[in-house]
Amino acid sequence: MSIATAPDLEIAPARPRLTPLVAATACIALADWLFYGWPIGISLALFLVVLGGVAVAGNEVQAARGIQVVMTAVFVAGLLPLIEGVNALSATVATLATALFVILITDREPSSWQRNLFEAATIPFRGPFQLAVDLFRSLQSMNGHLPQWLGAASLVGWIIPLAACLVFFSLFASANPLIEYRLNQIDLRAIFSFLDPRRVVFWILTVCAIWPLILRRFRWPSRQTEPRATVVSEPSDLDHLFGVQAVTRSLILFNALFALQSGLDLTYLWGGASLPDGMSHAEYAHRGAYPLIVTALLAAGFVLIAMRPGGPAEHSRLIRPLVLAWIGQNILLVISSIFRLDLYVAAYSLTYLRIAAFIWMILVATGLLLILIQIVLKKPNSWLLAANAVSLALVLYGCCFINVPRLVACYNIHSRDNGGTAPNLDLRYLASLGPQALPCVEASMNKIPGLWSIARDTRHNYEIQRLSANWRGFGFRTWRLDRYLANNPYIAQKPLDGGKG
Repeated sequence: MSIATAPDLEIAPARPRLTPLVAATACIALADWLFYGWPIGISLALFLVVLGGVAVAGNEVQAARGIQVVMTAVFVAGLLPLIEGVNALSATVATLATALFVILITDREPSSWQRNLFEAATIPFRGPFQLAVDLFRSLQSMNGHLPQWLGAASLVGWIIPLAACLVFFSLFASANPLIEYRLNQIDLRAIFSFLDPRRVVFWILTVCAIWPLILRRFRWPSRQTEPRATVVSEPSDLDHLFGVQAVTRSLILFNALFALQSGLDLTYLWGGASLPDGMSHAEYAHRGAYPLIVTALLAAGFVLIAMRPGGPAEHSRLIRPLVLAWIGQNILLVISSIFRLDLYVAAYSLTYLRIAAFIWMILVATGLLLILIQIVLKKPNSWLLAANAVSLALVLYGCCFINVPRLVACYNIHSRDNGGTAPNLDLRYLASLGPQALPCVEASMNKIPGLWSIARDTRHNYEIQRLSANWRGFGFRTWRLDRYLANNPYIAQKPLDGGKG
């Protein structure tokens, strides 16, 4: 489904009103005051609150009271990550919550959550096209309703008089020193500095991003179609390729193969048996952490094909227990992958990508467990899709409140400080984590060589950054860091036992 031709986003007749233009202009002015040239923080939450209120007021509330209460709660919850701290994830969560709040409260006809989410996610891409179309249709609808002095013929009639007056005025200015003196006192640079091209581009991007919410496009009522007669279709290529015999044989082989892999993991990974010479447990763990996740994803896809409505599982009693056993082995495989990654992190270090891998593995395990529940309870695929979407949303929302730089720094430093198996602490990566890692770095800078210089440079850079701080960039995460720095003043001298950085 493309953005331009999506059938669920058909436009209603254009509404030639000035209210959307006034609302958009006010939002642009607010965005310019809050964002342009300033750090982004709580200002984004304030802007989204105003945008949500203006959009709902301009498009009229259509939803029932229960939906209004639920979506208001979702809207408020979506803004909380911005108050904690602004980053790409929290900004995405907050903007999606704002868009869904406006869409569901002002929608004239209820629709599926997939369509609402699609409409919310494509707002930045549809904005420029919808703005151009709406302006063009508004101008067309206003044709013939404008005052006579705003007509095309009247405007063309002003070209010669204004041009002649401009010529005469320039001649008078060159001939009269008083006029020239007054003209020279006009500060054109201030006007042009306000109309900076980058600022104008910012205005254009802002109005394109918010216009689909300011002026909603409502769906046409769906046409009632007569039910078609049931036609018995011939088996498809998928039915031939994934027939009863093929699926049954595949599941038997898959269960045997996965049992071999699970047995090796239970022996060497969980049991701690000695590996062949030249291979460490860290290498064994690293070699299988990511490929086994791909294996689990492929297995999940095969299960969905095998258990599809009208598929081979409905014609064989053996397929269902084989599928359940295979899903159980896949869940064990993902748990082994998580344990492998944990061993690898303990042997080396924790990074952003490895945290993302942990989260990804947990989501895969959750998805497999949901497939198992779907099969046992005989739920439709729509239930599985919604359950996975909810689990993904909850995980991403929870990640908004995790201070990842501090988590990475504290884990790596404490692992090294407590005699971890990591060979060396990656000081360059630690320095790249930024000021949020300072509490952990400074807590151990007297014990681990090299941390003192990182703390010194990071503090210095952050103090310079704070000179241009403004209330617009406020966030509770930054506020807690500022409180820590205020209560723990900078140490001017290098500790004697700190080693060389």
